[in-house]
Amino acid sequence: MVLNSFQSDDVQALHARLLQVEKERDLLKTFNMSSAQRLLSVASGKPVSFFWRDIQASIQTILPDCYGLLLVRSKGSQNWALASRDEKNAALLNSEGQLGALPRALMTFSESPSCPKRREVNIQLSVDWGLWKGFLELNDFSDVVMLNVSTKQYDDYLMVFFQCQSTDISDDVIDLVFDESVNCMKAVSQREYSDRCLFEDGHRDPKTALLRRYSFENNFAMVLKDSRRHFQRVALMSLRLHTRINQEDALDLKALADLIQSTVRDNDLVAYYDDGEFVMGIRIRHMEDAEVVANKLMKALRDPTLAAKKLISDGVSIGISFYPEHSSLDDLYRAASFAENSVSESFGHRLEFHGRVYSSSNDFYVF
Repeated sequence: MVLNSFQSDDVQALHARLLQVEKERDLLKTFNMSSAQRLLSVASGKPVSFFWRDIQASIQTILPDCYGLLLVRSKGSQNWALASRDEKNAALLNSEGQLGALPRALMTFSESPSCPKRREVNIQLSVDWGLWKGFLELNDFSDVVMLNVSTKQYDDYLMVFFQCQSTDISDDVIDLVFDESVNCMKAVSQREYSDRCLFEDGHRDPKTALLRRYSFENNFAMVLKDSRRHFQRVALMSLRLHTRINQEDALDLKALADLIQSTVRDNDLVAYYDDGEFVMGIRIRHMEDAEVVANKLMKALRDPTLAAKKLISDGVSIGISFYPEHSSLDDLYRAASFAENSVSESFGHRLEFHGRVYSSSNDFYVF
């Protein structure tokens, strides 16, 4: 009888393990399908922000309570910045809208490129995570996985994934998912570096005839230089279509690009960043000037006679950031993207100012 009881327990344990393996197999099958799609996206030149959203979504299919931070550091710089902002990680920004000093554990890891991955538990109790203690407690994060994506040519990335509780998924499966995420980011970074080396012939996007991303960056750098010399303001605007762009939308996309270009001034910079995002660099005298431009764009885009209205059928959101509140294009773009992602209505704009998002510049100094 005792032997039969032991055998029964063994059978139950084996059955439970078999069910768990089948679950992990199905999860990996889903993850591998998204990995194949990523290869196509790398080949088509999608930006880092696109892959970061995809990586987070893929990991959350396996670890539903996982939350990720993507940090970036330009070559030659000592400072890390948030590559993507949202309402949750906004708590990590200082009064100037910048990411402050990193916790000691994360900074030590970032300076150890030979150690590509590290896992820590019970981080709320660790003094090495003390700088982010409030953030960890607010979100009930207990464990972390840190991934170091170091590149020789261009930006370095840190992927930091927090968890609220442990999971029954095997460590081998979790490690495989995180390793694939690192490989993906390396491939994207290499692709972006290659694009910069080629400098994209003609400097113009063939679909829209607007500036390409890297041409815009070079031209905008000169705008910032002039603005510093003459103590002028600049606004950066990110306009994103909510509709997914397909190949058959080529004519409508070109018509939309022409409309945007004709709506702003001749000396304003307009670029197409791909994936339905237009970025504009605009010289302004007052902050409200940027809102005037945003409202002018919205009015033009919502014109009933617009030929390309299919592309705006799901909505348009605009995010605005300002120089000298942010002193570099990277910071301005992250802030504008943060503002654009905060638009809750189908058509609307938001302004980022010192780490907060506002509907109007009139609210900047209302306490």
